Amino acid sequence: MATLPSFRTWVAGEIVTAAYLNSNVRDAGNFFLSWPVCETRQTLAQSLTNSTATTILYDTNDIDTDSGHSTSTNTSRYTGKTAGRFQISGGIGYASNATGQRWVEWQKNGTSINGGGVLAAPVNGQITRLPARTMTVFLNGSTDYVELMGLQTSGGALNTAVSAADQSTMSVRLVGTT
Repeated sequence: MATLPSFRTWVAGEIVTAAYLNSNVRDAGNFFLSWPVCETRQTLAQSLTNSTATTILYDTNDIDTDSGHSTSTNTSRYTGKTAGRFQISGGIGYASNATGQRWVEWQKNGTSINGGGVLAAPVNGQITRLPARTMTVFLNGSTDYVELMGLQTSGGALNTAVSAADQSTMSVRLVGTT
């Protein structure tokens, strides 16, 4: 968990010490140089059952500065280790298929986020890359989590696409404390 900097209120006539400068300037600067951010993606195909909302599983972290995503436990989740407002974005790659609809939706703690869903139809049986809406959500350190849900209505099971440009992704970054 990253430690959010707290800034000192200076008083007239106060003597500036190295300790004050370190805790109020250096430490804050170091925090902002390593702001909590996570970029995770799916490199192993996942079978999505027809008409069943399913959490997308991620097996590769490109960066995770606050250890909010595990590639071995609850791999669909990003858990905010540092409390604050996070910007979330991502998307799902669906394998080639021309039938039905494709859907993506953000959830927080297993509940849909208002305005967090996108629905689209596949185009000519090509791989469907469906971006999720970019949103901000408050995560209360170590208890709240976000997940990306996928749903497809092709009539049968349909895999996610995992070639380099088509991989499902989730990006999370802290943008503020309130």
